[in-house]
Amino acid sequence: MQPLFGIVMSHAPGLSQFWETMPAQRRAPLERAYAQLRAELGRIRPDVIVAFINDHFRSFSLAMFPAFCIGLGDVHDVPMRGGGEILRMPQRRFAGDPELAGHILESLMSDGFDPAFSGELNFFDDLSVPLRHLYPPDEPVPPVKIVPVMINCVARPLPSMQRCHDLGLAVRRALDRFAGSPRRVVVLGTGGISHWVGTPRNGEINVEFDHRVLQLVLQGRTGEMLSWNDDLIESEAGNGALELRNWIATFAAMGRCVPRVLGYVAALEAITGSAALALDAVDAPAAAHPAREGAAR
Repeated sequence: MQPLFGIVMSHAPGLSQFWETMPAQRRAPLERAYAQLRAELGRIRPDVIVAFINDHFRSFSLAMFPAFCIGLGDVHDVPMRGGGEILRMPQRRFAGDPELAGHILESLMSDGFDPAFSGELNFFDDLSVPLRHLYPPDEPVPPVKIVPVMINCVARPLPSMQRCHDLGLAVRRALDRFAGSPRRVVVLGTGGISHWVGTPRNGEINVEFDHRVLQLVLQGRTGEMLSWNDDLIESEAGNGALELRNWIATFAAMGRCVPRVLGYVAALEAITGSAALALDAVDAPAAAHPAREGAAR
């Protein structure tokens, strides 16, 4: 069982809080990108989304902050209680997939990882903002199930970029080993790109850095990011760019794929360099491949 499709998206509270008030010209590239992703999900009709995301001190604290955590819950409230008021979206309840999540957990442990696990995770913009745009809240909650794979991107020391890549490979192996009923799987990675959170540079966006990342993706050179130093990333693109770990894990879990940058905006209202990418699985059945028109180069 292999992923049929992958998505990488930026997340930030402002991409929901201020979405309707964002100038139309600035919002348009992302609106088009989100529409393409919705259409592709409609064609694929995934049974489950394996989501590489990061906590923002909603589930964890400095009293206990794991490098990795697998969400085993039967259901996931998106966003968490009270989060909808801040993010200006309704709280919705998505189904979990405890069988697949439990299998991924055990498979990771057999591969030398020691992730935490939780049946009650709290989600904020990490998962809520992407799902808001992939499955609009004015429509019925879709039947797709969510398996969260949390990566520590905020509380140092962080797992290395290489370790996050290896985690993605291990999740792919776990999907291969799954002996339950087959699922149509989509992989989602959220976060980034450049932004400074809670620092004197809050509000800055390094467009040059963002485009460099997107070019590496399009050129199939994401491996160059595995050696990037956290201090360097933070100085050039802010502590929010450390969320590129979620991207790296997603690329690894996808295996061979054709990336498409569907849209990028320096979203000033969201204080984030915001992108949306599609990852077409090379080895997926032909019916699962969306049309590739409109790829940004």
